[in-house]
Amino acid sequence: MHPEINSLFAKIPPARAMGITVSKHWKNGIELSAPFERNCNDKGTAFAGSIASLLTLAGWSLLTVQLRKCELEPDIMVVASEIKYARPAKQDLRASVELRKPELERIQNDLQTRQRSRARLSITLHSGKTECATATADYALIQL
Repeated sequence: MHPEINSLFAKIPPARAMGITVSKHWKNGIELSAPFERNCNDKGTAFAGSIASLLTLAGWSLLTVQLRKCELEPDIMVVASEIKYARPAKQDLRASVELRKPELERIQNDLQTRQRSRARLSITLHSGKTECATATADYALIQL
């Protein structure tokens, strides 16, 4: 669905192993998916490490896509995150995140004037119709 990001996932070993792909992309957001069978643990639920990786990559992917539209390609790294696991995930995984225009404009301005910025994103993980986890993640962005 988004060949540019999917090709980047092919270069990230955990993303490749997890089978992560972009399932939806809209003006302000992105949704990544990963098949349950490649991310389950010995209890028959999704592995927490897979959930954490998918949530983190969703935020990274959104920032990458949105900033490339603005002709910016900063290094983007997660610097802090907090994940709350609400329910076990027992089906395919979907992580979604949005970035509102005012926040994108602030980040863009920071990168153009100071070559660095920060972004705090709220990311949600669903399995089937069930919301299973949420993350608040802080990303550092550095324009080289």
